[in-house]
Amino acid sequence: MITLIILFLSIIALLFLVQQLLKNSPEGKFLKSLRDLLVIVLALGMTVGVFYVGLRLFRFLI
Repeated sequence: MITLIILFLSIIALLFLVQQLLKNSPEGKFLKSLRDLLVIVLALGMTVGVFYVGLRLFRFLI
């Protein structure tokens, strides 16, 4: 049940983000904003991946 609530809130947040990006698009900022967003998501994903691998390695060694 909590997973469905988190999924619903995530969808609302993504729709709000897309709406904000489209509002800034008349000056051609949409693609730049989208690129910046994707770079941030990629960086966060890589950080989480590194911490996950580090945690698994730490648990394996102990």
